[in-house]
Amino acid sequence: MATNAEESADLLYAMRAVMVMLGSGIGLEAAMQMIGRGGYGVISKDFREVIDNLQRGAKLEQEFSRLSTKASTKGYTRFLNTLRSNVTSDTDLVRALNQQSEREEEERNDKLAEYIEKLSGMPTILLTFGMLSPIIFGIGAMLPVIAPGAMSLPGMGMLTTVKALFGPALFITLLLMCLVGYKAHSSDPGVI
Repeated sequence: MATNAEESADLLYAMRAVMVMLGSGIGLEAAMQMIGRGGYGVISKDFREVIDNLQRGAKLEQEFSRLSTKASTKGYTRFLNTLRSNVTSDTDLVRALNQQSEREEEERNDKLAEYIEKLSGMPTILLTFGMLSPIIFGIGAMLPVIAPGAMSLPGMGMLTTVKALFGPALFITLLLMCLVGYKAHSSDPGVI
């Protein structure tokens, strides 16, 4: 069973490809064969399976029903149900797919805008951690070397501790930057 990201990754492109083929006079089964040849991820695999089952004597309507119950995203289920309803009642499939592709594109744009909004502060955080922490920890570590007389002042003895923590502090900074980058990568909506 395919995941939501796998199904939605190529859904819009597959819808538009079917629309273009149907608009140019190619039949639905021929369009499915073209999609089944590859380039559309899980959708290609599903359509190839449908074509194989059709050659064994299955009915197209039943194959679309089977796929729509197996689908894990609403968009893919709508797409398959639209194709199934066209087979049963001969609707205007190009117009229906056009409306669906516009809806799918809006949903993708919304997901992408939400992702961009969520990540809007991350470059600032990465720059702050990446640029300022080595400078701040470096000054603290270098102060005993730069001003050795200042070590006799009260409270300056802790600078030797800061000097010892310079390496681990930079390692923790690097680790935090990696975690922020991983968070950005893992929250990718997968619509591009």
